[in-house]
Amino acid sequence: MIKVRGGLTVLFFSFLLILMADDSAIKENYPYAVLSADTIDMGTVHSGERFTGQITIANEGKTDLIIAKVRSSCGLMIPNWPTDPIRQGEETTIRFRYNTSRIGPFTRNIIIHTNGYKKTLVVSVYGIVIP
Repeated sequence: MIKVRGGLTVLFFSFLLILMADDSAIKENYPYAVLSADTIDMGTVHSGERFTGQITIANEGKTDLIIAKVRSSCGLMIPNWPTDPIRQGEETTIRFRYNTSRIGPFTRNIIIHTNGYKKTLVVSVYGIVIP
């Protein structure tokens, strides 16, 4: 029983050290995506109006960041993203539009899949569609 406790203690502290690792070491070995925001308040829009938004994604790593896929949590939100790699220190824009045919408040997620240290990034978009 003592060996198990000792092993668990070592495992726990090893996990803590990994969590506290310096971001600079991660940024040197991986692409590192940084979003302009993780939530976007689109406010109020009338039904039938054109409803668009955008997210900026920057690469703070030392290798090229590739956006493999961008999808939304609902078919009413349609994302559009560039396919070119994002070089170190550069940024790009992911654009999206929302179909305003449904009345009422909405919350949708945009899911961004990359080759970066954080493989999946999520941006929450919310607002209200009024008649």
